[in-house]
Amino acid sequence: MDKTGARRLVCVSAAGAYITGDPDTGWLLKAIVPRVFAKQFADVRHMENVVRESGLDWTIVRPARLVNRPGAGRYRVRPDFPPPHGRTVARADVAHFIAAAMTENTWLHDAPAVAY
Repeated sequence: MDKTGARRLVCVSAAGAYITGDPDTGWLLKAIVPRVFAKQFADVRHMENVVRESGLDWTIVRPARLVNRPGAGRYRVRPDFPPPHGRTVARADVAHFIAAAMTENTWLHDAPAVAY
């Protein structure tokens, strides 16, 4: 990106990597999910740290559990954690959110979570 002069970076992370801090997630999920996905979530958190320190105009998109179904065109966005009861989101809706964030230059230096 340095060589081409590109400044804008939008990357996909995982809302689950931060489940222990989510005020709307129940204790059982907070106890189980981080243990099951410990290695993957460690990689996600490392990637986010690298992006944050990059000096770029970044946005880190944290989708809820991705599902294979047509986009609904209606999804909710909240800083850091999925909206209450937002457990899933279609890949198409995440793509829509990414395109909007890039073209509208929104959510700079932020990590919005996307879910239904």
